[in-house]
Amino acid sequence: MRVLHRPTADGDLALAVRVSGADRGRPPVLLVHGMAGDHSTWRAFAAALRRDDRTVVAVDLRGHGRSGHAADYRLDDFRDDLRFVLEDLGIDVADVVAHSLGAHAVLRMAMEVPDRIGRLVLEEIPPMPRDQRDLAEGIVVAASLGERVRGLGWAVRNPVPLIRFDRRVPADVSPQFEVADPHWWTRLGAVASPTLVISGGRRSFLPPQHLRSLSDALPDGRFIEIPTGHSVHRDRAADFGATVTGFLDAG
Repeated sequence: MRVLHRPTADGDLALAVRVSGADRGRPPVLLVHGMAGDHSTWRAFAAALRRDDRTVVAVDLRGHGRSGHAADYRLDDFRDDLRFVLEDLGIDVADVVAHSLGAHAVLRMAMEVPDRIGRLVLEEIPPMPRDQRDLAEGIVVAASLGERVRGLGWAVRNPVPLIRFDRRVPADVSPQFEVADPHWWTRLGAVASPTLVISGGRRSFLPPQHLRSLSDALPDGRFIEIPTGHSVHRDRAADFGATVTGFLDAG
């Protein structure tokens, strides 16, 4: 692991990244995990990317894995951390594959610096509520009971992410999704990347229709449903890998 140090108002924030694979003249692939995970959630998929001669950059978000805990966990903070990682590593353009909270942070970065992202995969991304009707659905940005049960085996095999996770993150992040933000939807028009939105279907706490609406709102979006729940890359690894590598290789 490499540890980058991002200057913040509260002092330097350590951001851990694992860079692996050979540089074959193609854009590196940035992998960004979801809440309570870390870079290791991508282990199998990262190995497949390396076999495809891709350089892989797997990051631990603030408050996760080997990255530092922070005073704030605003959605824009996660976005700015990822932008810092690209800049500090000297990466002009990266393809990006991201899950859940990480996908939301990446999409915010794609709105702000669209020229830095090549092809973009958003797995089970929580969109901002558009209006009161969305808020009334009461979608909580956290794992459901079923998802927690399905993830138990993974946690037993690899307990480190949960041990290192800053438990303040959910309390800070969840209220940010409880405010309608129609402007967020308007800003999707700034995203220049061909984007694949992946839904885990009705077993996920995120209704597939919201992810399809997000895909439809993107200038170059496409949508696929792989029914399994919130962690598609974990629970349907072969289908996820084939779908995503095919999409990335089409660029």
